Amino acid sequence: MKFGIASRLALLLALVGILAAGFTGFYAYDASRSLLIDSAKNELLTSTQVLSRRIVLAREQISRDVRILAEHPAALAILQGGGDEPVETLATVARVLMSVNPGYFQIRLISASDNGKERVRIDRDGARLVRVRGEDLQEKGHYAYVFDTLALPPGETYVSRIVINHEQGAHSAVGQPSLQLARPVFDAQGHSLGVAVIDVDLNGMFALLAADLPQDYRLFLTNARGDFLIHPDSTQTFGFDRGRRVRLQDSFAGTEALIDGRVDQILIETHEPGDSQTPLVAAFVCKKATNASGDTSLILGLAQPLEAIVAQADRLGSAMLKIVLGLCLACAVAAVMVARAVTHPINAMSAAVKGFSEQRGGPGLPLERRDEIGALARSFNQLREQIGQQLAELQRSRSELEHLSQHDTLTGLANRALFADRVAQALAAARRDGTRLALMFMDLDKFKPINDRFGHAIGDALLGAFADRIRSGIRESDTAARVGGDEFMVLLRDIHDNEDALVVANKIRSLVNEPFLVDGHTISFSISIGIAFYPEDGADITELSKHADQAMYRIKGRGADSVAFFDATLD
Repeated sequence: MKFGIASRLALLLALVGILAAGFTGFYAYDASRSLLIDSAKNELLTSTQVLSRRIVLAREQISRDVRILAEHPAALAILQGGGDEPVETLATVARVLMSVNPGYFQIRLISASDNGKERVRIDRDGARLVRVRGEDLQEKGHYAYVFDTLALPPGETYVSRIVINHEQGAHSAVGQPSLQLARPVFDAQGHSLGVAVIDVDLNGMFALLAADLPQDYRLFLTNARGDFLIHPDSTQTFGFDRGRRVRLQDSFAGTEALIDGRVDQILIETHEPGDSQTPLVAAFVCKKATNASGDTSLILGLAQPLEAIVAQADRLGSAMLKIVLGLCLACAVAAVMVARAVTHPINAMSAAVKGFSEQRGGPGLPLERRDEIGALARSFNQLREQIGQQLAELQRSRSELEHLSQHDTLTGLANRALFADRVAQALAAARRDGTRLALMFMDLDKFKPINDRFGHAIGDALLGAFADRIRSGIRESDTAARVGGDEFMVLLRDIHDNEDALVVANKIRSLVNEPFLVDGHTISFSISIGIAFYPEDGADITELSKHADQAMYRIKGRGADSVAFFDATLD
């Protein structure tokens, strides 16, 4: 049988079309798979960082609750022998806190006298709360969370190590991982009369924090030495409590640098502990503790099976394979029927698919056709749109997380890390161009009484309104940041003389001196501003911040509500 030129051309076009579609589909799948895996790894690390931040916020919430107990007037009245009424009052407050915080095992008020006798105690026993009274109240003076807390100065909170609770009669807390947060109760003369203690359910707290994580995520928590405190296999936790060591560095190769403190986060590809056949991607973040009473640091980790990460890419590959097979069949049938007519749409389709695989624009797909080529074109277009939407969503999530990591969530101003980076850039530019810059340190005068009087919600709203006025008082090239509770800093670039900074500082003072209307309350306060200049007052952010802070506190000593430049002869 002889093949004419049309048959030969049709066979050649069909063969070329099939090969082109196959290779294009393969390279598109390979590129998309690598991109999705890298994005999933970054998302795992970001999830670990976000979860560690949520843990810090949860600890701060517990610290606020124990402060409420320690500073409640009824606590002092009980420890001074005030009778039954303050006991019932504080017990009611403790019961409310236990009701709204299912992660609390116990709330207690313990006296410094009588060998650390418990005065008020509410325990969790399963789903109910138990009020412990009379002879059942125990002596706890020999526990570190009592005698170490009594030695703390005002304003400090004790945080214990995370251990298995072996205290008898502790109801649900017995035999469970827990930690204690405690705060001393002081009288008017500054003597510590007792301590308020909250026992926290470690597993319950982490179950709530990790509730939004995907089901295939594995959660790990270790102390500074690498001993597992939380592990998907509960038999691996608290090995030191049972006379053996089960450590992170022994289960996950490559985490030694995290234990040694050489790095504060790590992303590794490893295998399931005890199972060399199951590959994992794991992210670990080390969080330094803010106190010296318990563990110096905690290491949080999330792991996900590599199979779960590539599952989405495999689904994409399956869909792409179907499309490629359909394209090959369409090319073969069309080439046999009309070689010349099929040449143009095949070339257009191949060019579009190639442009898609290389992540660039290409000729438009023939979506208007009502034959097989049109159906394939629409399928490719739908696939391209789906991948584009997924990549856009990943980029949007990454941008939001980057913004949260660089800005104060309350005021929207730059946080300390972003501010330090802006100052470093400004200092480099000033050294290069021989220009000057100013660093202003601002502190709200008597903000704590306002916060205590109107409450934290009003205080937070007031800080947000104050931040808005700072923005309106500086240039777009300048940077304002919140660096503490009611402490703010402003970077002024390209300062020609000291009066330029003074003008900006007085403008901010005049804006702040106007009363604030917050939730129906008219509130007035003032600010104290200290200013340091580069290069006269310092060559880096540490020196400039220190000197601006000194200038500001000199104002505080003179009565506040003013502006001062740093003066080395006075400070």
